[in-house]
Amino acid sequence: MSLILPLVVFITVTGAYSEYVVPPTRLRPAPYPEWAHYHWVWLSNDRASQASMTQYAQQYLDHGIKVGAVDIDSGWSTGFNNFIFDAEKYPNATTMVDFFHSKDIKIILWATSMIDTDSTNYDEANSKGYLIRDVLGKEAVFSWWHGKGGLLDYTNPDAVDWWHHQMDKALVYGIDGWKCDGTDPYILELILPLGKRGIVTRKQYSDAYYGDFFNYTRKQRGNETLIMSRPADGFGPIFLDFSPHYVMYSGWVGDDDPTFDGLESALKSYLQSAWANFANFGSDIGGYRSGSGSLGRTKELFIRWAQLGAFSPLMENGGNMEHRPWKFDTTNQTLDIYRKFVDVHYQLVPYLLTTGSHAMETGTSSITPLAMHENFIDKIIDDFKPPTYNYLLGENVLVAPIISNTSTVQVTFPSGSSWIYWWNHTILYTGGSTYTLSIPLDEFSVFFKKGSFLPLRVTEDTPGLGEAGFAGHMRWLLHLPPFSNITSSTIIRERNGSGIIASCWWKNPKCLMINVSAHSTLLSLLEVVGWVSEPHMVLGVSRSGSTALMTPVHSLEELSVGGTYLIRQIKTFYAILVSLDKLGLGHSITMCA
Repeated sequence: MSLILPLVVFITVTGAYSEYVVPPTRLRPAPYPEWAHYHWVWLSNDRASQASMTQYAQQYLDHGIKVGAVDIDSGWSTGFNNFIFDAEKYPNATTMVDFFHSKDIKIILWATSMIDTDSTNYDEANSKGYLIRDVLGKEAVFSWWHGKGGLLDYTNPDAVDWWHHQMDKALVYGIDGWKCDGTDPYILELILPLGKRGIVTRKQYSDAYYGDFFNYTRKQRGNETLIMSRPADGFGPIFLDFSPHYVMYSGWVGDDDPTFDGLESALKSYLQSAWANFANFGSDIGGYRSGSGSLGRTKELFIRWAQLGAFSPLMENGGNMEHRPWKFDTTNQTLDIYRKFVDVHYQLVPYLLTTGSHAMETGTSSITPLAMHENFIDKIIDDFKPPTYNYLLGENVLVAPIISNTSTVQVTFPSGSSWIYWWNHTILYTGGSTYTLSIPLDEFSVFFKKGSFLPLRVTEDTPGLGEAGFAGHMRWLLHLPPFSNITSSTIIRERNGSGIIASCWWKNPKCLMINVSAHSTLLSLLEVVGWVSEPHMVLGVSRSGSTALMTPVHSLEELSVGGTYLIRQIKTFYAILVSLDKLGLGHSITMCA
């Protein structure tokens, strides 16, 4: 719809205009901490130590890349799963944990329920009957990638109590969770695995393993803790559901090759995990395994995988060989692109937390594949080659992964709406149509639904909306919906807060009403795209006592907390909304042509 001049904006504030002030909302808090959606990094166990991990995280920060969590890989303990820090590699765990927390970085430790036979706690566990036995009731020893060991018997209450005391040796340092690796399928090697209470199925064992790490850690360290575990992962056409659904706030889809085939393999696990209704997950950017060349993966693969990670619920980067973005070229192109997409991922955190909360509470996934669900037989027939890996992230963001070393991607847009290109809001694509697009290396094939209210957290300078001083506040992106009687709205769930609701509707074919609720600490930046207006003009509203005053504002620098401000520019309408007197009140704006 094209709207013509003149544009009239009606601004309402408190006092005599209280009927136009939107009260705060009262939404339930999000059920998990938002660091589940931050940027996580880690080093493989052959390189990880206290010195290398603290330096590694600091290098990311020094390059202007946000880090929300680090994963200390296997090898941090003196024996696999005895939970005692190796003093040679980690001479002062308290200092290390305090360092990360001082940088607002969470720390998780790698762990499994497999106790190695040469670990200091194995003999006690075995002699007391705390391990899974074979069909004859004898000791069951499994060969796995870190040696030989036995699986804890979660059906034995005494074994679980003993295990918790083992975990306490690490929890006492104040860690924030665990990366629970996938040793649970080894139980399938036994014809009839026996626990204290009888036969234990693979699914029963997996649920107990991941659930206990999740629940006991929350009991000891509080509900801000998380575990990182697999949702669904595959062995050819066979996929297993690893974790119970209720722990899947920050999963990853397992180990993949550092190739475009490996990227496609990760996406197959994305699809399967989403079809199985796991809420939140991501993948190892660049692939976990070692590849050819000095870096182990190509620059192009690394960038395309990082872009996928930015538009996944969890963005995490680590594995064998090189994963540092500043090491892939001498021009800083990879570094600049990587930093850009980490920033975009952080902008999405309010959206991801809201989407993930809804998924957890409704037993669905944050990701909706556009390919039809394939069962085991389907995968055998087509070698699990779905027609598309494109997916919806939440309801309003469309992601089209690039799975080869090319700039072209084919996108069939969901019908019922037009879709706006993420990197250029003047480019729209018709729903129900198929396009072949050329995507430069510094962009990614991502789109948002026309008419949707997209909440983005300002992280750095935001073009048209101001300086980094707005960082941490909310930017609401609205591409004008077509005229109808339908209200477009969205909510924001907060971990610690009452939440936010934004909505818009047409009062008539020429006037659009926009409401944004708020709380006392919120600065909302409202961007309405597609409204043709006159050249740049700024108006401000401040408050003196109970009187609303209209005053001109000539630049963003003149804006001060305590008023409501509107900025109008060609084709895009911007409003900077500050809760008046920090009363925790939102605002109602009417835009008319």
